[in-house]
Amino acid sequence: MPEMYQSLAGVYDRIQSIDTPAWADYIQQLERKYSRRAGSGDGYKGRPLLLDLGCGTGSFCLEMLDRGYDPIGLDSSPAMLSEAKEKLSRHDRSAAGGADCLFLQQDISKFQLYGTVDLMVCLLDTINHLTRTSQVRRLFRLCRNYLNPGGLLIFDLATDRHLASSLGSGLFYDDQPDYTLFWKNRYQPKEMISRSELVLFLIQTDGSYRRYDEVIVEKYYDSRQIRTWAAEAGLEVAAHLGDMRMTSPGKTNERTFYVLRRPLPIGPVNAHEEKHEG
Repeated sequence: MPEMYQSLAGVYDRIQSIDTPAWADYIQQLERKYSRRAGSGDGYKGRPLLLDLGCGTGSFCLEMLDRGYDPIGLDSSPAMLSEAKEKLSRHDRSAAGGADCLFLQQDISKFQLYGTVDLMVCLLDTINHLTRTSQVRRLFRLCRNYLNPGGLLIFDLATDRHLASSLGSGLFYDDQPDYTLFWKNRYQPKEMISRSELVLFLIQTDGSYRRYDEVIVEKYYDSRQIRTWAAEAGLEVAAHLGDMRMTSPGKTNERTFYVLRRPLPIGPVNAHEEKHEG
C-alpha cells in the first residue's frame, strides 16, 4: 500500500467527505455494547489507548482525542501522515488534558507496538486494500496479540455490491477550482478485485496544473472468510452489522462492519460475561 494516496493526500479529505463525528459516535456505540475490557485504559492518565490502522490524514484520531482517548495512528503513506501531523499541529488540544496523538509510518499488515491497546479500528474499507489473503490473516493475528483481553477490533469492508455495481466499470470525475480528478474503475468478478486508475490535475502556485497518476486496488472478502480468519487468530466475532447501523447486513448495503473481540481469560469473569450475554 505505500504507493497509494501519495498525490491524493492534499485533497483526500474533500474527496472522501466523511462525517467524522458520526463515525466516532458509531464506534463508541459499538464499544459500549460489545467491549468486555475491565479497568482503566492503558493510555495517558488511564485513557483508553486507541490504535487507528490506516489512519490517513488523522481526522478520526483527532476526533477521538477530543473524546477522551489516547490515539496512535498508523499509515504506510508518508504523504498522508504529513497531512495528519500538520493537522495535529493546528488542532486545539486544550480539552485533551495533556494527552496527544502519535502518528507512525507502518504497514498495517506487519505493524509492531511496544505494548497492548484497548481498542483498534480500521476504517473506510482499509482492509479491502489488503489484496492478499495472507495480509488479512496476519493482520488479525497481530491485532489479537496487541489487544487487551476483552478489547475490540472494529473495521468496515466495502461490499461486493459497492465494488461490483456502485463502482463497477464506471468512469467518475470531480472538478474543483484547485484540482480535477478522473477515476476509471474496472471490476474483475473472478478475482473479486476492483482496480481504479486515477488521474489528478493539481493546481500549482503559478496557476499551471501538474498531473499525477495513481492506481488503487481493492479486494472483496466475504463473511465466511472473515469469520474463519478471525477464529484462526483467536478472535471472536461479537457482531456483523450493515452500513452504520446496529442491525444485520442487508443485500443493499455498501459497507459492512465487523466487531472482533479478544476473549477474556477462562475463569469466573468470563463465565459471568457468557451468562450475561446469553
